[in-house]
Amino acid sequence: MASGHFGDRVSLANRPVWLPYAPWLFLLVWSAGYAMAKLALLYTGPLNLLALRFVGASAVLWPVVLIVRPAWPRWDAVRDILVVAFFLQLVHFGCIYVGLWLGASAGVMALFAASQPILITIVAGILTGLAIPARVWVGLGLGLCGAGWVIGVKGEFSDGALLGALLGFCAMVGLSIGQVYDKRTKPVCHPLLVYVLQYGFAGLISAPIALALEGFDVIWTVPFVSALIFLVLVNSLLGIFLMLTMVRFGQISRVTSIMFLVPGVAALIAWFVVDEVMPILAWPGILCAACGVLLVLYAPTTEASGQ
Repeated sequence: MASGHFGDRVSLANRPVWLPYAPWLFLLVWSAGYAMAKLALLYTGPLNLLALRFVGASAVLWPVVLIVRPAWPRWDAVRDILVVAFFLQLVHFGCIYVGLWLGASAGVMALFAASQPILITIVAGILTGLAIPARVWVGLGLGLCGAGWVIGVKGEFSDGALLGALLGFCAMVGLSIGQVYDKRTKPVCHPLLVYVLQYGFAGLISAPIALALEGFDVIWTVPFVSALIFLVLVNSLLGIFLMLTMVRFGQISRVTSIMFLVPGVAALIAWFVVDEVMPILAWPGILCAACGVLLVLYAPTTEASGQ
C-alpha cells in the first residue's frame, strides 16, 4: 500500500455516500491480501508472483492513462516516486511473498502489518531527529512479543518459516520508510501516473530477476488466476482508490485507528481461503500485539509520530 498525500488531486467533487464504510472495506482488502498471496504461491514462486502483480497492475492502468492523458511530472518528482516504489512495492511486497513462500503463516505476516503505525512513528522520529516517546518502544516490544508468542505456539521454526517471519518484519520496515519518504518529499504528480510509474518500475525490476532465478514457472489453475486477479484488481487498484478517496476527504486516520484488527481479520480469512488455522493458544499473542498498537495510537502524541 502506498501513502496518499496525492489525495487533494483526486477528481471526486462530492463526498461519497459510502465513505463511512471505506475504512472497513480497506481493512478487508488489506487483510485478505495475505491469504490470497499464500494461495497464489501454491502455484508459482514468490518472484513470479511479484512480477505478475506489477505487470498486471501496469497493464490495467496504462489504457486509463492514455485516455486521461495526465501531465507528465518533472524529473525530480519521478525520482522521488521511484524511490518510494522501491520501498513500498519491491521491498515490502517482495519480503512478504518470499516470507510466505518460505513457510511463514499469513497470520504472522499480518501481525507485523498491524505494527505499521508504530514503525512509521519510529522511522519518522529517526529521520527528523526528534525524540521517540517511551510508549512507542513499549508498543513495539509488545508487538514483537505477540509475534514471538504466535510463532512459538504455531511451531514455525523449520523449513524457513522463522526466516519468513523475519522478512515479514522487514517488509513493514520497508513500507514505513517508503511512506515517510513519500510524505516528506511530496512529489507533484497526477495519481494515475504515480502508480503507473511505481508499478512499471517495480515490474521492470522484478520480471528479469524472476525470469533469471525462477524461470517462468506458473501452474495456471482457477484458484491461482482468481488469487492473481484479486491481488491486481482488488488489493492493488481498489486499495489505491480507497486510500486516495479517504485521504481526499480526511478519513485516513480512521484506517490507522483500526490497524490493530488486521491480524485477527487476516487469520480468519486465511482459515477460509487456505485452511490455515490459528490455534486458540495463539490468540493471546495477537491481543498482545494489538495492545501495542493501541498504546501508540491512543496515547498522547508528539511531533515524532509523523502521523
